[in-house]
Amino acid sequence: MKPIWGKKEEFLDRVYRRSHSIHSKRYYSFGIEKFRQFCEAKGLEVNKGNVYTVIDSFVADLDKKGMKPKTIADYVSALRKFLPFAGIDIDPLKFKAKVVMPRVTKIADQPLTLEDVRGLLTRGRPNPKIRALILTLLSSGMRIGETLSLTVKDINLESNPPRVTIRAEYAKTRTGRIAYFSDEAATALKEVVKGQPPERLVFDYSGDLWEREKLAVRTFRAVVERAGLDERLENHRTHRIHFHSFRKFFLTKAVDLIGDHAGHALCGHGFYMDTYYRKSEEERDRDFLRLMPSLTVFGQGEKGNLKTDMKREILTSVAGYSEEEAEKLDLASISDKDFQKMVRERLLGAMANNGSRQRVIQTGGVEQYIQQGWEYVATLPDDRAILKLPV
Repeated sequence: MKPIWGKKEEFLDRVYRRSHSIHSKRYYSFGIEKFRQFCEAKGLEVNKGNVYTVIDSFVADLDKKGMKPKTIADYVSALRKFLPFAGIDIDPLKFKAKVVMPRVTKIADQPLTLEDVRGLLTRGRPNPKIRALILTLLSSGMRIGETLSLTVKDINLESNPPRVTIRAEYAKTRTGRIAYFSDEAATALKEVVKGQPPERLVFDYSGDLWEREKLAVRTFRAVVERAGLDERLENHRTHRIHFHSFRKFFLTKAVDLIGDHAGHALCGHGFYMDTYYRKSEEERDRDFLRLMPSLTVFGQGEKGNLKTDMKREILTSVAGYSEEEAEKLDLASISDKDFQKMVRERLLGAMANNGSRQRVIQTGGVEQYIQQGWEYVATLPDDRAILKLPV
């Protein structure tokens, strides 16, 4: 019998043709490749006679190496579709009897809070792109893949409430929908998309969707770590705060305030969309406007202004002001321009005493420096950023 591995690319092309999902294609590829490596290392040639024994040994090997049960289940799911395509049928009853899978346990989540998000946006010192991404995910309920696929022409920052058109080809359910986001997110997005052409990605990380998501996650994890919120769930490798935390936060608030159908529909859950989208556009707008205050991090002040509490936290957490110094300032009356000048002067003053461990660069080079181990400190008004090396 010829080796089955030559059929891998044809199988993956079929997977992509059906779903048009880069993620699905990559996950199937990982599972098949792990199985191939295992078989070659053990000198095994899988066939109809030994398929269950070989898969069971593969599962046992992954389990001994400490791989998560959910990941093992994903890899085996890929094999159960690939092997029949390659001519090795798998009987569900025989598989269940002969292959012992580790039990997938449900993780007890620790819910995200607005206080956590305030910490990310202040102590975490995100660059403008990540700040806009955090606020958009928090207030829209969109999936990270949907959000990273948005182009400038997909968002309407001037409507009330601000909205986004999620195109069917980028939605997980392959059904297009309208989502909304907060005024606060709209203000952050304006800074990101200003002057950009309609076809440009809003969050323009390089590569395909898989690679863009990896870059976004890497940059986000640096923000979470700087904010001091990088703890993991008890007895698990999963971080407490991750991109999906924002979607869970949104759904919880939405279900509580505007109802089950509306909340799930805004998140893109297909069954609920069929009934919810019979509402008029005006009714859906009113639903989200009721919800928006619960998805706003720094209060309901005037659009486009930094909120007083955010200013205070930036001064104490980023610029090195003491609580007493910050309390003496009338932050509500300080303009954004003057506030930025205050922060810049304090940070540049600190740099003078910090040798080569800090530097000022153009914002376009921030991601490259972060990947080299530098930490983001702040953005200056002249499109430059301050970076520092960790202590």
